[in-house]
Amino acid sequence: MHRRTHRVARRAGLVAGLAACACFTAPVETRAADSPEVAKLKTELTATQGELSQTRAELSKTQETVAALAKRVDAMASAPPQTASYGGAGAPTARLSPVNADNPAISFVVDTALQTNTHGDGGVGFSLLSGELFISAPIDPFVRGYASINGTSDEGFDVEEAALVTTALPWNLTVKGGRFFSDVGRFSHWHNEALPFVDRPPSIDRLIGGESRSEGVELSWLAPIEHFVQITGGVYNSIGEQEGAEPVSSVFGRRSFSELTWLIRPQTYFDLTDTLNVEVGGTYFGVPQRRDRNLYGVDVTVRHQPGTSEFYQGTTFGVEWMWNDEKFTDQRPRFDTAGAPLLVDPSVAFDPSSNPQVFGDGRFYRQGGYAYFESFFGRRFSAGMRFDYSEAPSDDVDVESLYTAPLSPNADRIRTYSAFVTYLPSEFQRLRLQLDQIVAQGQKNDQRVTLQWTAFLGSHSHGFSTR
Repeated sequence: MHRRTHRVARRAGLVAGLAACACFTAPVETRAADSPEVAKLKTELTATQGELSQTRAELSKTQETVAALAKRVDAMASAPPQTASYGGAGAPTARLSPVNADNPAISFVVDTALQTNTHGDGGVGFSLLSGELFISAPIDPFVRGYASINGTSDEGFDVEEAALVTTALPWNLTVKGGRFFSDVGRFSHWHNEALPFVDRPPSIDRLIGGESRSEGVELSWLAPIEHFVQITGGVYNSIGEQEGAEPVSSVFGRRSFSELTWLIRPQTYFDLTDTLNVEVGGTYFGVPQRRDRNLYGVDVTVRHQPGTSEFYQGTTFGVEWMWNDEKFTDQRPRFDTAGAPLLVDPSVAFDPSSNPQVFGDGRFYRQGGYAYFESFFGRRFSAGMRFDYSEAPSDDVDVESLYTAPLSPNADRIRTYSAFVTYLPSEFQRLRLQLDQIVAQGQKNDQRVTLQWTAFLGSHSHGFSTR
């Protein structure tokens, strides 16, 4: 009886406790359900869970795609190399497809100038510095071709370049053949519109002949190392054309191998710091037979490119120096009017009514070079200065003066001091103002002012050369 009463009392206490809990929780659930903040949080939670589910699905697809690409890359890496060929059935496919072969890149450059100077030619005049049509396209998976047709106010239109360049040779080799600018120095193989100045440095014009245009073949090798090292060698009919002199040449334009012009040029590039880099190159080209010509050159370019300034964008400093040892025809008279050797009696006067005199070859050692810097501001402005020292490749032959005065051991020297400012209204247009102070030996100083206006039509780029 006692035990039964105890069990009944315990059940009654349990029921009372559950009833108390129900009375305590029921108002809370009712209040929570009625709260707008809780409802808003539940809605956001539901949306977040949906987005998370979608992200997981997309991530799963991405992982599957990456895994499939990894398998393809592993299969390609383990497969034996194929040689490009146009053979018959079963022949391996080419490594490179002829992209854009039927739609070549075509561009045209209009480079004009207004120029005035105080002495020399004097006056003011307009000129077409360059009107250049450039065409380039791959021919097949192994070769691309390009051509440049250029016209100026002084020389008319001419085929400036027409060359073929290989694209798929082994061992990092590249072969170029045809008419092109040989890899001489820094600026002699640049087109006029790519120069940082209005004109090419006078030392290059006088010693090389401006552009290093040549006809021949050139082989370049890029060293398979992390550090950039490239060596270029070439053989040509000739390189460039010097001002005011005729080099020794063969009859009918045919030459033996020893009469061709041979070139070798090593160059390298390396970073000194994150913002400072240096490019160094050397050049030699010459004619082996009788040492008709030997030209040596060295060029150094230093660039500072901070990349963190909104106004100052960097500075480029460059210097190049050349030494030329060359033989020219009909440069020195051998005999006077009486037939006596001129070296024995160089003071004999010249008689214009006499028979033509016998002239001999002359060898001349000349040198020249330039230094410049250009600083870049914002995205549209740059300014810089240039100094150039040049010597004529040979003496200016004037028969009467040679007999009335002894031959001068000094070359015709010209020093040019230049300052230039460049403004780019857009990436396809350029305005440049250049001031030149020209100090020529035996002549009055000349001041020249040039305003250059250049526009680019179509696909036109000079790659790393315009850095």
